[in-house]
This record gives sequence, structure tokens and C-alpha cells, in this order.
Amino acid sequence: MLTAERRRSIMHILQRDGKVLATELSKSLLVSEDTIRRDLRELAAADMLLRVHGGALPFSPSTASFTERQQPQPIIS
Repeated sequence: MLTAERRRSIMHILQRDGKVLATELSKSLLVSEDTIRRDLRELAAADMLLRVHGGALPFSPSTASFTERQQPQPIIS
């Protein structure tokens, strides 16, 4: 599975379930937990999710500053 495909899968699971856990993602996507943590870190840097201990939650626009909320949001394709 390519990185972009894996990250789309992570975002799909996050939208469906409302949270993701690194251990579960690792097992279901057949990659190491380090790979999942790296993906979650990159997605969090792109403001696509909120990284928490052990996994991630949906990104909440209310956690961003007013200026950041005025910027267009990235489109997941």
C-alpha cells in the first residue's frame, strides 16, 4: 500500500469511527506502529487530525486560531 493510500485509509477510518488507535491501524493496514505514528504525525502537521497519545482524533477547527480557521481546508482525494 502506498503512503497516500494508507493516509486516505486512516482518514476514512477516523471519519467513520471518530477516533483511531495506532495499534489497531497497524494491524488492519499491515504496517508497523512506527509507520502509523509517522503518518499520524504528518497528517497532524497538515491540520487534518489531532494527534493524541496512542492515536488521533478528528481535527477541531476550534483549536486553531482565528487566522488559521480563515484559511481553506485541504481536500482529501
